[in-house]
Amino acid sequence: MQLSSRGRTAVATVLLTSAVVVIAVAVSQWLFGAGLDARDDTLRRAAGIGYSDEARRTLFSVLPVVLPALAALIAPDTRPGRVITRLTRLVYVAYLVIGVLLTMSAARYGFDEARQLAEEGQVFIDARFAVERLLLDAVWLALAVIGLIATRWIATRERTSTREPVKLSPPQA
Repeated sequence: MQLSSRGRTAVATVLLTSAVVVIAVAVSQWLFGAGLDARDDTLRRAAGIGYSDEARRTLFSVLPVVLPALAALIAPDTRPGRVITRLTRLVYVAYLVIGVLLTMSAARYGFDEARQLAEEGQVFIDARFAVERLLLDAVWLALAVIGLIATRWIATRERTSTREPVKLSPPQA
């Protein structure tokens, strides 16, 4: 079954909006997800040590990485489709910025074992575990970079597929 241009635009819009919602929820969980414990802060939430640690699982998942790419792929070659493709690139850039900040916050907390010991009485995340998380987060961020590059490729493909009018010179005598 072939979708019309409007149908493809609607599906692409829903996919892109879903990705934005997932990313916004992850940011909300990370920055504003304070639990009842006074020790709950953004570094601990970024590290995911058991307070309100859903932000990492929400952001570094399949949905915010794949949905924008699908939206750009499904979007038609018309004007709304080109706008969706541009917005897809913005979503990927936002994902990358938020992902890098979350990753660095988690790494900062994980590498500061002395602070954990002083504040918590034990080390929740040691340096080895922090490096493992850093590498896994880097993989998710690399997948987002691949998605960003793919949407750029889709945009250049759209530009080359549109026909420009051929200028005819006046007849020569």
